[in-house]
This record gives sequence, C-alpha cells and structure tokens, in this order.
Amino acid sequence: MENWILYGILRTIIVVFLILAQKYDESCKGYTWPILVHIISSIFLILFAISFEKIENIKNANFPLIIIAGILVCIVVIISYIIIKKSPNPAYLRIFSAIEMIIILILSVYIFNEKLTYKIILGFILIAAGVIVLTYN
Repeated sequence: MENWILYGILRTIIVVFLILAQKYDESCKGYTWPILVHIISSIFLILFAISFEKIENIKNANFPLIIIAGILVCIVVIISYIIIKKSPNPAYLRIFSAIEMIIILILSVYIFNEKLTYKIILGFILIAAGVIVLTYN
C-alpha cells in the first residue's frame, strides 16, 4: 500500500474523531472550540517548521497567497464549525467535501489537463448521486 493511502486512512480516523468531538462536546461555548484548537495547532506547526523545514523554503514562499489562504482557512473553520453544531447529523458536513471533490476534478481536467478515465467519471457520478440522495431525503 502506498504511503499516501496510509496517510489518508490516518487522516480519516482523526477527522472523524474531531467532527464528533466538536458536535457533542458541550464544554466550549460560542466559537471557543475552533479558536483554541487552532491556536494549539499553530504552536505545533511552528515547532514542526523550526524542526523540519529549511529556512530558505519559508523565505521563498508566496506570502500574499499564503496570507489569503490563511484568511480563507479561518473562514472555512468557522463555517465548518457552524455546520457541525447546527446540522442534525455531523456527517452532513462531509457532503460538501464530496461536492468539493467533483469541482476539483472538473477544474483539474480543464485547467491542469489531468487525465479523465471512465472509472473516475463513474465514481464521481456515484458521488454526485449520493450527495443528491443525502441532501434531499
């Protein structure tokens, strides 16, 4: 099994835990949960960067794009938290991830000339059908 698949499985397990913890933890009021989690995450990312990243890689980064991405990540975190807390089922957040996959596929084909196979098309048709079934029950 390729490394990226193992990372994907590990990521899935972690994301499931985080979504369920956010949905059912009642100790944090307001937006305390995402704020504290991302402050702690930022500290660990800084430590990771100091330990493993070359300083010239950081110096050469596209900072305007990174600043925009940071702002967008903040918005996505808040929106995701609202969806998790207000939706009847926390799994509904993942419906939007399926839609994101379809949009990324389409943009990758048209903008970056990624290859499209019948197997990929069939998979995305099934994903789209699943999204429709789950959102219009």
